[in-house]
Amino acid sequence: MLIKRRRRTVPGLNTTSTADISFMLLTFFLVTTSMDVDKGLMRQLPPIDNSKQTEMTDIDKSKLIDFRITADNRVLLDGLPVKTDGLRTKIASLIIKRGNHHLISVSASPEANYDTYFNLENEIVAAYNVLRNEMAKKKYGREYERCSAAQRSAVRDDCPQRIAEDFGANAGTGKGGAQ
Repeated sequence: MLIKRRRRTVPGLNTTSTADISFMLLTFFLVTTSMDVDKGLMRQLPPIDNSKQTEMTDIDKSKLIDFRITADNRVLLDGLPVKTDGLRTKIASLIIKRGNHHLISVSASPEANYDTYFNLENEIVAAYNVLRNEMAKKKYGREYERCSAAQRSAVRDDCPQRIAEDFGANAGTGKGGAQ
């Protein structure tokens, strides 16, 4: 007697729920992951190459606030050494004293530490924030952050951030830099 052999097939894998599982895992990871927003200074970083970029402008020296960061990480304000702690009140008073058309020049030596540079930049930005806050309170009776976009724009026009940066080879040495 002949026995018929059945042809055996390999059972298939049921994949109907894998799309649902993948979607749930994706949703889980998107919900539980924190998305940090990068914050930083809105400044132009020094160029990578050492090619010189010069732009000649006429500047009234009486309205210039000159900061230099030397190679040994000292901060000089108009040629005199200052500490960066509590510098914001001094910067704010100089901005008020020198008027709306002031210019803050920051010259950093290439050998200077970035921490010194960022501490100085933080103090400058904080001084502008203090001035804009005071101006908004006088003009609109509320803090700068609570003003409307048009009011903030008007305050920024009255107190513009005017910062020039120099990262050349002579920057921070007192032998050149921002003219």
